[in-house]
Amino acid sequence: MAPGPGDEVTLTVVLPDGEEVVAGTMSRAGLPGSAARDLSFRYADDYISEARGYDLSPDLPRMSGTQRAWSGRARLGALGDAMPDDWGRRIIRAATTARDDFDYLVMVNDDTRHGALRVRDTTGRYLGDRHHPVAEVHDLDRIIAAARALEDGTESDDDLRILVDAGTSAGGARPKATVARAGALWMAKFARETEFHDPMAWEATALDLASRAGIDTPHHELHRVSASTSILLTRRFDRDGTRRIGYLSAHSLTTKLENETLSYTELVDAMNLYSPAPAADAAALFRRVALNLLIGNVDDHFRNHGFLRIATGWTLSPVFDLEPNRWPERVEATPIAQGGERFGRDIRELLAHRDAFRLTQEAAVHIIREVAAATDDWYDAALAHGISPEAARATSGAFEGANRERAEALA
Repeated sequence: MAPGPGDEVTLTVVLPDGEEVVAGTMSRAGLPGSAARDLSFRYADDYISEARGYDLSPDLPRMSGTQRAWSGRARLGALGDAMPDDWGRRIIRAATTARDDFDYLVMVNDDTRHGALRVRDTTGRYLGDRHHPVAEVHDLDRIIAAARALEDGTESDDDLRILVDAGTSAGGARPKATVARAGALWMAKFARETEFHDPMAWEATALDLASRAGIDTPHHELHRVSASTSILLTRRFDRDGTRRIGYLSAHSLTTKLENETLSYTELVDAMNLYSPAPAADAAALFRRVALNLLIGNVDDHFRNHGFLRIATGWTLSPVFDLEPNRWPERVEATPIAQGGERFGRDIRELLAHRDAFRLTQEAAVHIIREVAAATDDWYDAALAHGISPEAARATSGAFEGANRERAEALA
C-alpha cells in the first residue's frame, strides 16, 4: 500500500474524448514527518499547449511553474476533489502509515478514484492499482460488517483489506463503498451504527422526489437490511462505461475559502464563467434550491453540488446527498444570496433573486410550483421505501411548513 518512491508523482487526466494524457507532477513540500506538509503541482509543458486540455480547476490555471493552494484554502481544488473525505481517510489511516494529503491521494484505489485524474509513480506504474477486482454488489454484507468493525475499533486485517479495496474513494463522513454491478460502478451508502432513523431510506425518498421535480438524478435503488436499516445504491455519474469523467465540487469551482460562506447567487456567478450553457445550468440550480427548501434538505453545502467536465466546460452533475430534516430551521445551510439567511431560508427570497438565475418572474414561479407539486406526495413516497407511518409523520416538518404554503400560494 505504500506510495511510489520519493515525494513526487505524475498525474494523468482522461480528456472528455477519452484519451488519457499526462497533466503534470504533484509533490509534497515541508519537513519530513510533518502533518503540515502541503501539496504543489506543476503542469507538463505538453499539457499547457494541448488544444483539448483545460485548467484542472479554477485555482490551477494552465501555466508554467509550481502552484500551491491559496491562503485560506486547504488544498488545490482538483486535487482535493480526487481525495477521499472523512470516511476514506479513516480507512487509510487505520490500514497504512499515511500522514498527509499526498498519501491520501496516492493510496486511493485507482479503479474507483473520483473524477478523471489518475496517479503514476516515476516508473509509470499506477498507484492504488491493487490488481484485484472492485467489490461486487453481492459483497455488501461483508463490506458492512467490516465498516461496523472499524466504527467499533475491532477491525481485523481482513476487514481493512476489504475496506481499502471498496471504501477509500468515498466522500463524506458516513460509511460508503464503491461496488461493481453489471459492469458499472455504484456507490453503496449506509448509516452509521448509531443512526436509527433510517437516513438512507429518507435519501432515497428525496432522490425520488427530485426526479419527479425534473431534476437530474442518478440511477438509485434502496436495499432494505432490516425494518430500520437500509443501503442506498447510486450509480456513479463520473463514469461513462469505463471512461472517466472529470469532476469538480462547487467548493472548487468557486475557489471558496475553508471558513468562507458563499451563496447560491455567487455559485451562479462562477457558473457564468465556466459553464458551456450558463442559462440552462442556472435554471437547473434554481430548481434544486427550490427542492432543498421544500423538502428540508440540510446536507446543503458547496461540496454537495458538483460539476462534470465536457469538451466545452463544466456542467452541473446529477444531484446527490439529500437529507430531509424535521427541523430544517435549526441547521445552517447555504444562503440564497450574499448576506442572506442561513437558518430557516425563505422561498420568497429565492424568487426575489430570480434575475441572478436568469429567470423571469413567470418562469421562476412556474419552477417553484412544479417542484411543490412534485414533492407534495412525500408521505406516500416515504412509505414506499419502507419508512413507517409513525416515522414519516415525525419527519413532516421537513416537508410541511411555511415554504410549502408560500410556494402553493404563488400565482
